[in-house]
Amino acid sequence: MVFPGRFSTGCRRCRQRKVKCDESKPACRRCYIYGKPCPGYTDQFHFRFDKSASKQERASPAQHCSKEVRVSCQPQPQSAQTSGDQAMLAPSRPAAIIPHPELSYEDLSLCYFVRRFVTPDEADNFPGHLSFLPALYNPHGHGVLEAATLSVAQMAAYNQFGGDKFRLQSYQNYGRAVRALRNTIQNEEEVTSDKVIAADISGEGWGNPSEHAAGLYCLLEKRGVEQLCTSRGFELFLLALLRLQVHSFLNEDDSYSDPGGMVALLSLFDPLMRAMSLMTKVLWLRHNLSKSPTSPDASCEPSEHPFQSVREVGFEALNASILQACFEALDEFDTWDFDAESYWKLTFEGRSVPAALGEVATKANYYDPETACTIILVRSARLVLLLSILEFHDRTQVLSNNDGSGTGCIIVLEQSIRLTIADMLWCVPFAMGDLDPNGQSVTMPHDGAAALTILQPLKLVTYCPYATHEQRKSVQGILDRMNLAIGVRSAVSWEERAGLKTAFPGTQGLIRAMTSLASGASSQAAERA
Repeated sequence: MVFPGRFSTGCRRCRQRKVKCDESKPACRRCYIYGKPCPGYTDQFHFRFDKSASKQERASPAQHCSKEVRVSCQPQPQSAQTSGDQAMLAPSRPAAIIPHPELSYEDLSLCYFVRRFVTPDEADNFPGHLSFLPALYNPHGHGVLEAATLSVAQMAAYNQFGGDKFRLQSYQNYGRAVRALRNTIQNEEEVTSDKVIAADISGEGWGNPSEHAAGLYCLLEKRGVEQLCTSRGFELFLLALLRLQVHSFLNEDDSYSDPGGMVALLSLFDPLMRAMSLMTKVLWLRHNLSKSPTSPDASCEPSEHPFQSVREVGFEALNASILQACFEALDEFDTWDFDAESYWKLTFEGRSVPAALGEVATKANYYDPETACTIILVRSARLVLLLSILEFHDRTQVLSNNDGSGTGCIIVLEQSIRLTIADMLWCVPFAMGDLDPNGQSVTMPHDGAAALTILQPLKLVTYCPYATHEQRKSVQGILDRMNLAIGVRSAVSWEERAGLKTAFPGTQGLIRAMTSLASGASSQAAERA
């Protein structure tokens, strides 16, 4: 804006009529002669905007509150005696209204997804949930990772906020991702890139029989040991391996639990990989227990069972060898709890350390979200093994004997199950970021990342026949929160899905066990009545 030079000091009407004003106060005589009331005089200083100013600034609405500013002006020679160096207060021009940029549906959904379902990349390289995504994602790219990420992000936004446009765009981007993946597979050089394996990032459908577990398994094998040389590759491998292990458990198929034997190899050096190796071993043992004969007359083909056949060693000896391997695995879990403490202190400085079974609540008052999620995952593998042993006993009565030692063993196993679940539930508020180190309630923006990580372990508890009523009720409340507050629509207990055709085959045995337990309790209540 510029000062226009000397201006007329007449009243506003005379200036408008372009006649000389007599400048009488409070009203000029010329207006009186003209027959109109004198509108008075304007302020001394006026500014006009330069023609290069934007139309938006010239059209600013007057309803914005004006702020007074001090303006210093050099006096004109003609008015030096009257004005001098006097500083006057003049109202500033109203602030211009600048419209906010309109975000697209893609940007809105992507911001929501990253904020809620992606853990920050920590300095100690502790594996998180999709923490590699911001570095890999190219906002200007149109590859398989970008299309898959947008598809998942838009569906997450739809689940939380609704809006058919989110869902429609999610389906469209899903089709783009599939086409891009097909084109990438044809290129041998690109198929092993981090972006390809990172494209498989949706956590809700884990374990679905229609998912491409075989393709993911082959991709991990093709990437080889080299993928574990970087923190990003290590996290990608762990995330893909968790997905394969969930698939193996839910579908009673351990064919894809250890791609390339890398888990067993690296478990000798890394406790995190040792935990994954224990999960793999549990799936293998569960598969063996389910294939074991239930009576001395039952037959078992050598190709169907890794242990010796009944005719070679006898029914009791075969069952004893299977149980021996299971109890050795339980001892390995105890060893892992002990070794993990020193490993955490040396590698992840400042983080709380895992504790032994039943000591999670007393060993520390706070667990960081990543450590809490790790404890829940390891405890869930122990829970699967304990449930598999007791389910095997229900079929074979292998732990029943005359001296009563088998009964004591069963009691210990049931107590271990309840302690395992108690440790898991104690860690949930820390995993979800509900508590800070001082025990105060807080809100963690990326609670969805923890929800997807611990979803399947919690669903496992909902139909556990040996969990207490309070434990199952607590887990159901957590799943309801994941479903309604976070938008994870698959957060529904397997108990609720027991009668559906979509129930996974691996859950049927435990669901039947829970149903039997419930019917037995009802019968006892009827007898007492």
